[in-house]
Amino acid sequence: MPPPRDANDKLDDHDYPVYTIGLAADLLGVQPAFLRSLDAAGLLTPGRSAGGQRRYSRADLSLAMRVRELVDENMPLAAATRIVSLEYQLATVHRRIVHLEQAGNSSSGNPSAGNPGEGNPGEG
Repeated sequence: MPPPRDANDKLDDHDYPVYTIGLAADLLGVQPAFLRSLDAAGLLTPGRSAGGQRRYSRADLSLAMRVRELVDENMPLAAATRIVSLEYQLATVHRRIVHLEQAGNSSSGNPSAGNPGEGNPGEG
């Protein structure tokens, strides 16, 4: 069981679900139905309060804002949610690559110097 979180941890946590659907919709300038449609499309999976109400994190709001930008440019909602989903997946993979490269560099003590198979394709 993870240790209990204090209020400061929650305030700093980009993924902590704190915003009600009404407040989230107000912050984004959309109707609550827009956020429910993103949930139904599988793009957002908001947290739930003890009473079952949706709670959105800042990360959720960032994704929803990106979808809204695309929809405002006359992109169909289904296409916008797919694009945002792919952008999110790409960013996640990129962060993972950077993390693995940093871990590899710190464990070897010498970043890819003379190691075959490392570096750009076609080099070495």
